[in-house]
Amino acid sequence: MKRIIYLLFAVLCTSYASAQITKDDVSKYINEQNAPIQKAREAKDYKKLEGICNGMIKTFESYPQNIKEEADSYIGELYYNLACCQSCQKKKKLAVASFVKATEHQWVSYAHAVRDHDLDNIRKEKQFISTMYKIRGEGDYSYILKQGGGYVVKADSSLPQFTYLAPNDSNLVRIRQHFNLDSVAGSGNEISKIKNLLHWAHNVVRHDGASPSPESKNAIDLVNICKKENRGINCRMMAMMLNECYLAMGFKSRYVVCLPKKYINDCHVINAVYSNTLNKWIWIDPTFEAYVTDNKGTMLGIAEVRERLLSGAPLHLNDDANWNNKQKETQAEYLDFYMTKNLYRLECAVRNEYNTETKVNGKPLPAYISLDPSTTPESKSEKRIVTNNDKYFWQCPEE
Repeated sequence: MKRIIYLLFAVLCTSYASAQITKDDVSKYINEQNAPIQKAREAKDYKKLEGICNGMIKTFESYPQNIKEEADSYIGELYYNLACCQSCQKKKKLAVASFVKATEHQWVSYAHAVRDHDLDNIRKEKQFISTMYKIRGEGDYSYILKQGGGYVVKADSSLPQFTYLAPNDSNLVRIRQHFNLDSVAGSGNEISKIKNLLHWAHNVVRHDGASPSPESKNAIDLVNICKKENRGINCRMMAMMLNECYLAMGFKSRYVVCLPKKYINDCHVINAVYSNTLNKWIWIDPTFEAYVTDNKGTMLGIAEVRERLLSGAPLHLNDDANWNNKQKETQAEYLDFYMTKNLYRLECAVRNEYNTETKVNGKPLPAYISLDPSTTPESKSEKRIVTNNDKYFWQCPEE
């Protein structure tokens, strides 16, 4: 069974003055269900849970069409939990029907369904098997990653050069001094400094995926607004903040948008930092204070992690990886599921600089390079170039 998350969707953050029901009505209704659902879950009272899920589905189905459409994936999650309740009670036909309904309402978490023991009683049912096969192409992220086309390895001078702002830039010097980054990085070796900056970024602000991006997106302003408003920032802002700090300390660094083949509910943004010691890009994730190594403890890059997920070669997530110092990240959830989903396509800004995505008069926003294994020829527009040339995408900064 999947725990229902009682957060309001974007739809509930919008006023529906012209509808019969308001966002406050929906919020109140959801909050009213928290206690009885939690109580039934703890008691494993599946009959009670079934009744609550059915009731919530009927209520959502009675809402205006605009609310139902925006909350479709939430309704799908309700149907999924309903299927689990019914499966646990051995109501096989009802459970299969509810599971099918869940997939019809955008619920496609194939990997979760595979390992959810609440569904064990219906796994041999023909319609369940056929439905699982149907959603595999959207929800089996390891399968999707392996089905992606191969990369092209060739030189291509027509593609733009990635650039990295020099650490003596006045804005980067200000960041270095403002945060006392020399002290943060420490006096150890290169890898030690990279890790210390990661730990600092993870702790200086908290992650909040629902937090809107501020207008000013440089490192100093991002940290200041978090302190002033007692708020967090999303993963993109965290990676951009850390990116400027790495650049300020003389590291070549990018923030990398990691995307699924089909955008369903989210993506993730991390950093790639070039290590001169290892002569390669390495994986750095400030949201989860995470990096990845091989079985000898050598840090790996995004391309290496992706390849090892495809081949089954050993991967190790650092033991202290966590979310907001509250929840430990496991390799199964972070690498085998979450990042397997989000490593199909990768995207970076061509220019890696100060205030990369802040709208400033006279300063054009950067173009982006997307690495997509399903793309054969390069496609180019003013703001986005799509390529399947991984040699170009992961080129050494000095090339």
